[in-house]
Amino acid sequence: MRVFVTGGTGLVGSHTIEQLAREGHEVRAMVRGATGRSFVEDLGAAGVLGSVERPESWDAAEGCDAIVHAAALVVQPVGWERYREVNVHGTRLAVEAAARHGARLVHISSVAVYGRRPRGGPGLPVAEEAPFQPIATPDYYARSKRLAEAALWQRAEELGVSAAALRPCVIYGERDRIFVARILHVLRLGIVPLIGKGDNPLAVVYAGNVAEAVRCALARRDVRGAFNTANDGGLTPREFFETIGEVTGTRLRFVPLPVGAAKVLATLAHLPRRLLRPGRYAPDAASGVRFMTQPNPYTSAKAERQLGWRPSTLPRDALRRTVEWFVTRR
Repeated sequence: MRVFVTGGTGLVGSHTIEQLAREGHEVRAMVRGATGRSFVEDLGAAGVLGSVERPESWDAAEGCDAIVHAAALVVQPVGWERYREVNVHGTRLAVEAAARHGARLVHISSVAVYGRRPRGGPGLPVAEEAPFQPIATPDYYARSKRLAEAALWQRAEELGVSAAALRPCVIYGERDRIFVARILHVLRLGIVPLIGKGDNPLAVVYAGNVAEAVRCALARRDVRGAFNTANDGGLTPREFFETIGEVTGTRLRFVPLPVGAAKVLATLAHLPRRLLRPGRYAPDAASGVRFMTQPNPYTSAKAERQLGWRPSTLPRDALRRTVEWFVTRR
């Protein structure tokens, strides 16, 4: 199979390239510069220069059987128009490219489309049919991902494109520049602020397991729609920190932090960025505290049932592999 990948220098994109190349597929990856091209070539892909928001860049997908659209702005401190241009317009162009080239399209979406306070049915986890909840105006990432999916479904129906959207929760893994990188920075002194009891299963998923879901979606071209890929096991915050401590050889000291105090501290930590850079994206402090204290609300039963997704890497193994990658690069 010949596969065109965007976001190949990112987390899901890089793991997808690795797995596809290892299986013998021909992979072509869109990158923004020479450094990115060298990076994806080391993973096994042919790098082509381009930008997802530019229509002419998608000509590079000619001759490919499938497109994996993993490129997106996540936490970059830029304005709404830039998020809309890359995440929304870029997705629209991905659908149009798939239509021109007769390719299957797998779009990497996010559980952020449900809103930061997702709700399933009464007493039920959040499945794909859960109603979308309001998204705050400054939450550029969640807003743009919801609009990107809307553009995906509208254009896919109009153009007859076979498309699937995968909705991961917080992703970690080798080359993670956001989640684990920040946790390692916090833990460097061995002091762990433990918010609440620390016994809730975190809403995290390993990038390698998400890449496996991509491969499943590529293999089942006739299966269309949105799929949560947010469950590959369960790690609590305490287990997450303890595993990191074991791998790094760091003796950790847990410091209890009440939820209310954590919200105040998080808000104060983000306040300077909001004041100094108004109009630019800044993560919502309260949602971060909820993430650390509430159990994973999502279910991936549909992906398991319709795509045949069976995550192969267990959470503790995945986290050990991730931290070891960081340690060897210090």
